[in-house]
Parts: sequence; C-alpha cells; structure tokens
Amino acid sequence: MHKKAKIFIILLFIFIFCMPFQSIFAKYVIEDIHVVAKLDIDRCKPIIEVTYIGTSNTHLITGHIKITEKNIARNHLSPDNIKVTIDNSLITPEFKNFSLVFENATKKIYEFSFSYTGGNGSLGIMIPEGIVEDTSGLINEETYFSTDIFINHH
Repeated sequence: MHKKAKIFIILLFIFIFCMPFQSIFAKYVIEDIHVVAKLDIDRCKPIIEVTYIGTSNTHLITGHIKITEKNIARNHLSPDNIKVTIDNSLITPEFKNFSLVFENATKKIYEFSFSYTGGNGSLGIMIPEGIVEDTSGLINEETYFSTDIFINHH
C-alpha cells in the first residue's frame, strides 16, 4: 500500500501542476459584418436662393444663385428657367452670362448677368418649382426674391 500511496501522490501532483495549463481559455470574439442595405434618408427639399444681386449704370444686373442640396438627381437651372419681373410684370431680359462658379458636396453657386430694356419699378427674380430634384424625388419650391433694386429706365 505504501507504493500505491506514492504513485497516488505523484499522480496528484502531476494533475495539480498540469491543471492550470488545461484550464486556460482564449477569449476571442469574431465579428462578421454584412451590409444588407445602405440608407440615405433625405427629407429636405432642395433650396434655391439669390445670395447676391447688384447693378451698374449701364443697366446690367449681376448676381449669384445658390442651390443647397447634397443629393441632386436633376438640375435644370438655366437662364430659360429664371423669371425676371419689374413691378410684378414679367420681362424678358438678355442674359450675358450664366455659369457655375462654385461647387462642393452640398451646394452649387451660379453667377449670372443680364441686361434689360424698358420698364420702371422694383426688380424681382422668381425661380419656378421643380427646377432641381433630389434623389428622394423632392423638388424645390417656387421662390420669389425681391432685389431692392429700383429700375428707372428713361
């Protein structure tokens, strides 16, 4: 029995010393990410505004029109779509210049200049509804800009 006790004690020590090595666990977390859909929710309509307007003694009007929208799908802003009024009467100006002068991810700025013939009164600029549409199908609203420029054409 003495020999059996020695063997038992030796096996017990081996078991005790080997026990920590058997109970080591690695803590790994494996993540697998799948993109199912990419959503870009846009509830803001495109905004169009006149940011600058000026005149000279030669009856030349110059200005800037800014479009604010990051997801433009359709942009039909052109001299053909800009309505100009003098005292609420529609006139047909002669556009000398219309060009994109600044663009980034959220806005575009166009510079324009036009001359006019005839008419007296306050100058106004109107941008019709639906000139700019975003990828969500939202369109700009009709916007009227009073310019604080009084035309006195002799």
